[in-house]
Amino acid sequence: MKKITLLTAFSLLASFANAQEYSTNNIVIKQDNQVFNIYDAEQTIKLRPAEFSIEYLNKPYQEKKNLFYAAQALVTDSTVDTNLQEGVRIDNIPYFEPGTGFAAEKNQVIYYPFLSSDGHQYLYYVSNKDKRVEKTGTSNNWDIYKWTLKGVYQYDAEMDWNIYDNTEVNIILIIDRNLDGILQKGEFFNIHIDFQK
Repeated sequence: MKKITLLTAFSLLASFANAQEYSTNNIVIKQDNQVFNIYDAEQTIKLRPAEFSIEYLNKPYQEKKNLFYAAQALVTDSTVDTNLQEGVRIDNIPYFEPGTGFAAEKNQVIYYPFLSSDGHQYLYYVSNKDKRVEKTGTSNNWDIYKWTLKGVYQYDAEMDWNIYDNTEVNIILIIDRNLDGILQKGEFFNIHIDFQK
């Protein structure tokens, strides 16, 4: 009986450790049955060189106002110098300044983001009209969005993570949830991913 109770307790602890928790102060990274709840503005995690996803809360597109709540992502192969801290204007951050965003084809969910040290890409969802991420559900007044990364676009080709020629990738994600153009707690994340083979 004690063994069964201990096994049940360990199973519950393992499920709590791997349970996703969506809030406006975090993002969730998933790979297979691994779940990482990222609350720190800067964090390093270890993943296999295989597909993973980043999930986050944001407000839905407001069609009548033509108002996008787009996240912005910079994907690089090494650490870049950005001034990510509360109170900084997004327009003043290198790689996120006006004119540095990459255009993408309509209705294309980007599974292979541009590996770039020049600029970012926009992640948004407009029902069936135009989207760069998937909507996977809702949480209170927020939508849950999922950005799946199968690899990167490098050397004019899509490269899966298992043939990517580096053991790390850095992703800076900015989610300006109130559209004030200023970084606030829970709106910016610098994720350093180490690939473990």
